[in-house]
Amino acid sequence: SLCNTVGASSVKVKLAKKQSACLSVEIALPSPGGSGMQRLVTHDVPVHLIPLSHWQEYEEPGMPEFDISFYLPPLRKLRNVLERIKNLSNHVTVQGSWSGEMTLSVKTELVTTKTYFTDLDIPQLDSQVDTSRASAEVTVDIKKLLTFVQSQGIGASKSICNIVHNRALQLFLLQDDVQLQYYLPSIDTS
Repeated sequence: SLCNTVGASSVKVKLAKKQSACLSVEIALPSPGGSGMQRLVTHDVPVHLIPLSHWQEYEEPGMPEFDISFYLPPLRKLRNVLERIKNLSNHVTVQGSWSGEMTLSVKTELVTTKTYFTDLDIPQLDSQVDTSRASAEVTVDIKKLLTFVQSQGIGASKSICNIVHNRALQLFLLQDDVQLQYYLPSIDTS
């Protein structure tokens, strides 16, 4: 439901106990017609709570070492590009380089389109990160990538893109001390 938060005046995510434990997402949206009133949209997602005493039994799923990492351009610009090319294809190829360049490309039988972003910042990395590969690319579902980009309503201050060549796209929304991770596996287009 976060794709519905564009234009929202507030988004609240809280743990609630209704019939069972659930994450309750409340989104305050302006009402249609510009009457100045707001409508409140609520989604309740059932969850299973894990007691604190059992947390050590779980660990975050492993992510393969990325080949390229860079800060994304403003999500609004990225969203505008993806909105325009989503009708051309179901997938988009994201290519990035350590020189701060990113290319979004769509290739069909009738047309090939590429959008270039340059001068992107590179995050500070551990010295153990292998930077020998000059560039990497991955093809992902364009609508799933658009879902991430539409999360701009959350108000993230920065977004990081990690590319695992031909395997995955790992995206992070960063806001103060909160980090939201989004993982997109590659899709086979052959």
